[in-house]
Amino acid sequence: MTGLLGKRYPPIGVDVDGRFLRVAQVVPASDGWTLQAAVRIPRVTPDGPLGPRDVAHLESTLGRLGFRGRRVVLAAPEQKLAVDILELPPRSSGAPVGTIARTELARTHGYDPAAAETVCWDLPASSRARDMTQMMAVALAHEDADALLSVFDASGLDVVAVDAPMAAVVRACQGLFAEQDLTVLLNVTWDWVLLVVLHQGLAVYRRLMLEHSVGALVQAMARNLDLPTESVDCLLEDVGLGQHAASPGGAAVSLESVQATIRRPIHAVADAVRAAFAYAGQMYPGATPGRVILTGQGATVPGAAAHLSSRVGVEVVTASPRHCSTPSPAVKAVADDPSLTAAVGLSLFAEGRTRAKPQPHPVVQA
Repeated sequence: MTGLLGKRYPPIGVDVDGRFLRVAQVVPASDGWTLQAAVRIPRVTPDGPLGPRDVAHLESTLGRLGFRGRRVVLAAPEQKLAVDILELPPRSSGAPVGTIARTELARTHGYDPAAAETVCWDLPASSRARDMTQMMAVALAHEDADALLSVFDASGLDVVAVDAPMAAVVRACQGLFAEQDLTVLLNVTWDWVLLVVLHQGLAVYRRLMLEHSVGALVQAMARNLDLPTESVDCLLEDVGLGQHAASPGGAAVSLESVQATIRRPIHAVADAVRAAFAYAGQMYPGATPGRVILTGQGATVPGAAAHLSSRVGVEVVTASPRHCSTPSPAVKAVADDPSLTAAVGLSLFAEGRTRAKPQPHPVVQA
């Protein structure tokens, strides 16, 4: 859709998890990007696949909140992606490295190479890659993409791409990367924790952890503390790990037991971050841990970033839409919500190659 002067609006980024649709749109400005609209929409059919009722609710919401156009970029379900680091013949051999990568990824994950969209990129030269090409490859099966896209068939929305969440978060957070050292991106969502290590602006390591998600933490707190989900939500949003947090009012649990439960997945994630830094340090001698960039719903828990920093031993920066765009007056209230950062990265999909720093790795497209 174009405006009255023929200008095509950037797409609307839609990030989906088991509880919410997180939606954002940025528009070009003279000094970068303006966050035009952003919202967190409760799922009509929570904890299940995206359904027609969710899409209808999304469509009815967009027009009321200042979103422009009908073009949408969706986040691919992270757990549906096939991802691997591959060791391939050197490019100097003349071998069709890209074709080999697609075939090898399909063989490893057990699907027909023709039945998926695959993208791959060369990794920086490492200590192990003197006589080979190392590539990271990402694929989404056509069957999974079609199932996601079919939900929009009856809507007035135009899905122009399905983007890998890893690429969306990298795109949104690129201004925060450690210049010379290693950067870890942590996107902590309701459904999973995505850990990505970046070196020289490239994703060189990726790990997906379902067991440490916000949803898993909520279930553990509800079960172990014998609390309803609504009370757990309030504890995570208002109490968390804050140093001066008050005891949970009205709840028959102690502050110590609440915070001990919250610390467990953070400690596990911290261990994973340290291991990822160690791996990347071996692959790229001289590259040292720089910082951790924290996004997603998990980044909203009071005190979580500070506690993670104390466990990992490096700076932890919470990345929100404000870090990559200037909020318009209508969205200032949500501009600091790190759970919307991936949605901003999705909105930057089409225009980012000219206005944002170009990313050397591509994205999974519909």
